Amino acid sequence: MAVRPRRKPNKVRFFAMFAGLIVVGVGLVYGLHFVANPWALALPGRPALTGYWQGVVPYGPGDDRRAVLHLTDDEPSATDRCGDCPDLRGGIKVCEAGRAEIYEIWGDPLNYRGTRFSLHTRSHDEGPGVRLKELDGDWDGDLLRIRTSFTTLAADGRVAAGSGSSTVSFDMTRADEADFEDPSCR
Repeated sequence: MAVRPRRKPNKVRFFAMFAGLIVVGVGLVYGLHFVANPWALALPGRPALTGYWQGVVPYGPGDDRRAVLHLTDDEPSATDRCGDCPDLRGGIKVCEAGRAEIYEIWGDPLNYRGTRFSLHTRSHDEGPGVRLKELDGDWDGDLLRIRTSFTTLAADGRVAAGSGSSTVSFDMTRADEADFEDPSCR
């Protein structure tokens, strides 16, 4: 019986197979992410829920304020294994008296396609003023329809008595990063 000589390891073949496995693995992770979160992937003729949005929030009679929203999705990561983390996060800037009030936002889509969602808000401003509460919205391509209410903070940081307000609704349309970075508050 003849003994076959052992082949020498081929380093090029090894590295090609290793690189191929990495590409397949990354493609699988991101592919599954977008299958599970179709609202996060923009396709031709079908924009994503994530991105930049702008609109006008009616705070009260004669008090309409420009707002710019930035939504991102929680992309998969090898180090972030949070199963309860929000799928959506970002920020919203609301113009007030020549400056932008900045909010941190986070939340989740309420259905598989992301056509309904709910976002929590946390203002970076301290002190008295009118603040946005939760944002509940509907998404249809290039239009967000958002419902919210407001709370009024007193000078001591407590919620002012009788500050609950009725729900207001407003629309937001597509914007870009420049709109978010400089919301042009006048």
